[in-house]
Amino acid sequence: MAYLLQFCGLSEPLQIFYLEQSAAATPQSGPVFAGFRPFQLDDLLGWAQASCQRRGWDAEGIESTVLNVWMERAEVIRQWQWRLRQEPADRLLVAGLGTHDDWQNRCERMLQA
Repeated sequence: MAYLLQFCGLSEPLQIFYLEQSAAATPQSGPVFAGFRPFQLDDLLGWAQASCQRRGWDAEGIESTVLNVWMERAEVIRQWQWRLRQEPADRLLVAGLGTHDDWQNRCERMLQA
């Protein structure tokens, strides 16, 4: 199964809490979200693996996705890290992780609202 890891932007912790709550309302449908500060591979990988266990996703597929995205988007990640350092201390970088169907379901729910 293929997974998609997206970096969604910078946000305040309360907004990330709302994202996490909306994801928890439909625990098997839609991507999972988390906020990071600092934004480092170890933290991202730990969150992805914990999400994998809760969702019953393929652990090797998740690990491979995170590592590949980190390597393939190294320049973009450096830009996110730089932007995060410029933001107030309470801002976090938001990441989302899910299958193609998870992301499709999220977009469809947003259009129905």
